[in-house]
Order: sequence, then structure tokens, then C-alpha cells
Amino acid sequence: MIATPVVLTLGCVPSAFEGDAPDLEGRAVRLTLLHTSDIHSRIYEYSFDPSFTDETLGLADDAGPYGGLAEMAYILKRERKKAGRVLHFDSGDSFQGAIVFNEFRGEAEFRALSATGLDGAVIANHEFDAGAQNLANQAYGYAGFPLLAANYDFQDADLPWATELEDLAFPSVLYEVDGLRVGVIGLANLSSLNSLDEQLNSLGIKVVDIGEAIPREAANLRAAGADIVIGVSHMGLDDDKEIARDFPEIDLILGGHHHVALDPPLVVENEATGKQVVVCHSGAFAKFVGRLDIVVQDGQILSHDYTLFPVDNSLPKDPEVEGILNEYADELSWKYELGQVIGYAGEQLNRYGSNGGDSMLGNFAAEAMRSFPGVETEIALTNTLGIRADIPAGNITLDTLFNAMPFDNTITTMFLSGREVQELLDYVSARSSERGCSSQAQVAGISFVMNCDAQIAEGILVNGLPLDPAGTYELATNNYIAHGGSGFEVLERNTTQVDTGISIRDVVQSAIIQYQSLPQPGVAEEDGRITPVY
Repeated sequence: MIATPVVLTLGCVPSAFEGDAPDLEGRAVRLTLLHTSDIHSRIYEYSFDPSFTDETLGLADDAGPYGGLAEMAYILKRERKKAGRVLHFDSGDSFQGAIVFNEFRGEAEFRALSATGLDGAVIANHEFDAGAQNLANQAYGYAGFPLLAANYDFQDADLPWATELEDLAFPSVLYEVDGLRVGVIGLANLSSLNSLDEQLNSLGIKVVDIGEAIPREAANLRAAGADIVIGVSHMGLDDDKEIARDFPEIDLILGGHHHVALDPPLVVENEATGKQVVVCHSGAFAKFVGRLDIVVQDGQILSHDYTLFPVDNSLPKDPEVEGILNEYADELSWKYELGQVIGYAGEQLNRYGSNGGDSMLGNFAAEAMRSFPGVETEIALTNTLGIRADIPAGNITLDTLFNAMPFDNTITTMFLSGREVQELLDYVSARSSERGCSSQAQVAGISFVMNCDAQIAEGILVNGLPLDPAGTYELATNNYIAHGGSGFEVLERNTTQVDTGISIRDVVQSAIIQYQSLPQPGVAEEDGRITPVY
């Protein structure tokens, strides 16, 4: 089924077919919505041990390797053929997470997604990882679909890329699919771009409050004839639930950002109207494709049905997308020896702690940072989400390491007072309390009780000694949180920062080569340095 996107600023709504569109008044019609999100450059299949949740959702333990955009494209094109009226939306963060992004800066992701038939994608935080100008360049060159963001305004920014992104990022788009008019509002990420609350931020983005953006865009869409209004969101599950509850203009939400897959989707009652709003999240890292079928009559969603398709080794590859991806794979193979073995993991090295505290990979990375020649600080702290994947058991290759640590972060050193260390760990405790008391930082040279109930750090020891509030401690951290990323304001305002330029991934690679086999006693093991208290 052909869908025609119509940008509202064009002021017209052409039909998807020659002749008159069918009159749907009083008729119950079906619409299929295909949904992807948070692909994070996992455009090639990869190996990992599925979690219990993954397995519950259909990702079998013995069905690896998993993921890959050619495999996802097979599902997407197969389901399009099975459906009548159909649209495919992506909830953002297709960039960043594997070496293909480090090398090609999103070109491969946008080209391949375009070839899947994607109808629209919301702008997410990692789309800016190589800069706003890069996003504009990649979108102009390779995105065969509209970018969506009702709550970003670039119009007044005096920056080179602002005009380009203002032209590229539409607040809403109207699609006509065989007479059914589907309005879509893009709800871009706010929480992970720490500079957005600054009037003159480096991205040139003026934030538009969703309390203004959603009613305005929904009114425009309804005036143009929209039968239903969908929010395509990268605001996160909690915000999506609040939007479903508080905004009667939204009929359903396709969301992302928190890397969760929901099967069945959530159904949230809108407080103003009592209508049931479906909230779909289809997971991350190319592990799943979601299909939501709804029945619409006279602007009302009467029913819904959902299927979550696992992306595993049982799937063939779509030839068109595979051909695109092979171009980049050949160049990567020529430039890098991604299969080079740099060490061995006797068991899976986890990025999250088993009890929500310190983790195997977190401890290993933090220790490697503080002990690296030329750094050699007393303590280290890095954000847990800077480690994006577990390292599976078996040979550790360069490709495995890039999947686990895709960011090009460098080590920044600084001096903190004891009071600042307390403030820093209090912030970690508070931030972690909002995420199931799962520690949002990993440390070396520090042990503490992370009291998620009180949102404070207690019993802090630095290299075995009680924290001295009047003391001074040298910290090694990553340049992202040193600049205030993820809300680490206590680091951002520190004036003693020195960016060493030393790649954290290279430091971890050197440590793996040094030890060869992991874990070892006291190395890449959980040791209780972060003890969560609920």
C-alpha cells in the first residue's frame, strides 16, 4: 500500500492514488504500524547472550547471531506485503553503537533505513553524537524519509547548520493511506542532551514545551483532515505514559530511548477523555521489530493487536539492504582487522552489576582508566551507560570491544574536594534511584553504600580510608560527563579539568591485552564497591 507523506507547511493533502480516495465514513478500517527504535548502528548481526527478558520476548538463546538491518528489512518488507494500509516509523537513535558509525558517521544507517521503506523517524539524542552539522549532512545526503521533532526549534539559531535542520526537521507530517489520514507528531529527546536548558546551546536548539507543541501540531493535523494522531517519541517510557495520560490529542504512541520492549504494549487511560491510549516500545540494538495493527472508525481506535518479531539467525537477508551494507563492510574490513583477537573471556563480562551495584566491565574499565600511564589518579568514575554491551564469553575481538565501548570518549582528569566527591556520589545515588537503583556510574578507588531510598551516598571510602570532606582527590573520568553530560553538573563546573586526549576504549583494549584472560581474581570481577540499598 502506498503512503503519501504531506508536510503541513505545504498546505495541501494529495491523495495516495489516482482518482478519489475511498469514503471511509462509518467504516472500520485496519492500519498496520511497523515500529523500530534505538538501532544504535547494529546494522550487522552480532553475538551476545540474550537476557531472561529477551528470551521471554522470543529471542532464543541458541539463535544467534542477532540483529542486523538486512534481517530487519526482511521482516519489514515481509510484513508490508501482508498488510493493507501500512506505515513504518522509527523512534530514533539509529546512530552510535558500532564501529560503522565511528567510521561513516551515520551514512550507512540512513542509507539502509531508507531502503527498508521507512516513512519517518524522530530525531534522538545520539543523532547529534558527531555534531549537528553531521546530522544535517547525513540527512540531506542519505535520508529518504522525513525527520520529526515538534519540540525542537532551530529557526532562530545563528549557527551554520540551524537553517538546514530547520528545513529538515518537521514538527508533524500527515500521511494518506488509501483514504485514511494519519497525523504524526515527532517528540524528540530532551533528557539526555544536557545543554538544551541553556539559551544559547551548541546545537542551536530552542526547546518547545510539549504542552505547547502537541496541542498546536494536533490542531494543525486535524484541520488538515487527520483521522488519528500518533506520537513518535524518543522521550522515554515514563514521559510517554504521561503524554498518553495528559494529552487527549494523542491517540497512540510509538516510543523509544529506554531500550525496553513491551509485549503486550501498555494501555494508558487518558484522564480527560477516558480513551485507552496504546504505548508501544519495540526494544533496542536491532533485536526486535514491532507490528501494531489497529482498527479505526470515524477517528476512533476500536481495537489493537501487537506482534514483536525477534531478529535472529533464522531470517534471510533482504538483498537490497544487504548490498548497501556490504559496501561499508568491505571498507571496514580493509581498514580494520575487526576479527583480531585481543583477549579471552572465560565467562560473559557484564556491564551491569548482578545486584544493581558495581559490574565486571565497569570495574575493569574504571581501574584501567585510573592506572593508565600518564593518568595515574587516586580515583576514577565513568557513567555506566558509556558501556553499551556485555562482552560475551569466548574470544574478545576488536569488533566485540567496539560494540561494548563505541563512544570516542577520552580521559579527563581533575581535582575534587572531599565535599565534591560526596556531592558527586550523592548525584549518582539520586540518578540511580530513578532507574531501579541500578548504579549509573562505575568507580575505582572508591567504595560506598548507594542509598536509593534517601538518594545519598553513605560510608564512602577512598582507597580504604574514610572520605575527608576537607581533602583533595584526583579523579579520572570521561570527557562526556566531565562536560556535564547526563547531568553531572558537579564535574562540569570544575575548573581544574585536563583532557588527556587518551581514548578510553584504547585504554581498555590495552588492559585486555595485558591480562589476556578475564576475569581473574580481583580483575573484572564484582567486589561490592557499590552496595545498593533500596
